[in-house]
Amino acid sequence: MPSLIATALLLALGASKVEEGSLLQTVSTQRSEQQMRFGAVIFYNLFIGTAEDIPRVALMVKEQFSMIEDVTDKDIRINSIGAPVTVSDLNLSSELQQRTNLMAHYAQGWEDLTLHDLWSFCREKDTDPDQLVVYLHSKGSYNERRGKNAKKRAYLTKGALSQECLQMPKDCNICSTRMTPIPYAQTPGNMWAARCGYVAKLKDPRNFDKDMLDVPYGQLTELELCVGSNRFAFEHWVQSHPDAAPCDLDTNVKYPGWGPVPSSSFSKELKKAPRFDLSIYVSAVWKKSECAGWGQTLQGRLAEYRVLYGTEPSADWWGWKFFKTS
Repeated sequence: MPSLIATALLLALGASKVEEGSLLQTVSTQRSEQQMRFGAVIFYNLFIGTAEDIPRVALMVKEQFSMIEDVTDKDIRINSIGAPVTVSDLNLSSELQQRTNLMAHYAQGWEDLTLHDLWSFCREKDTDPDQLVVYLHSKGSYNERRGKNAKKRAYLTKGALSQECLQMPKDCNICSTRMTPIPYAQTPGNMWAARCGYVAKLKDPRNFDKDMLDVPYGQLTELELCVGSNRFAFEHWVQSHPDAAPCDLDTNVKYPGWGPVPSSSFSKELKKAPRFDLSIYVSAVWKKSECAGWGQTLQGRLAEYRVLYGTEPSADWWGWKFFKTS
């Protein structure tokens, strides 16, 4: 890891190529002072395939960051994966550049790299349990899927950065555009805001895909979509603890969270999730999919909690009256 002086020199020279996983900008360790200033700490997982993709992906990042309503109380921390990039390559406003730190670059990697940094931040002894963290990523930077990912990227980002989520009530500890409870609890698309006190209880995201192999049916790799294991574990991670108290925003009953989003805009109403009855998710989301019938029983969900965290939910958990008991 380079020294602080060497790091400063690299930044001053606009360096774009550094050792894999090395520190790019120093994030202050004065947490107790910082917590008074930051309304939210935003962790951003940035994937860029090749140097030729930088201008296209930079426009995506700029679009997402334009949804931040108040930049002055935000701390933005980016991990880049793939092609090396600097903050200046992203063509952000001067105000956004001042709030943005490029933490590390990796030649290869997945979302667990940045999720681990977010999780570690929340577990630091000086981090306020009420501190809000936001997780975003560059969805569509690898494949835009003929505009479908651009629409979904905007849909997800708008929720995670909304004032409703950044001012979520005390009885929520996770907030996103949509929370979907079956076949496993998830934030579809994996962009959200959360309280550090809750995040700190979660398992290390770097190992969570392997942890999910220990839950009932987790070893059935052909059903990873239905249990939230392997590559689907990242979307499940933030909702995986029995103390999860999710809220979501989208009022559209026709989009419980599966498939292409109907619109990048939506009517917002913060409400405890899941906001719809189980039958809505079953009929609209999973009825015709390979996961039909999965994740609907109370016994199955409790069994997963016991394996992952060795405990069961409290009496006010949302799932007691939601899931089928037989």
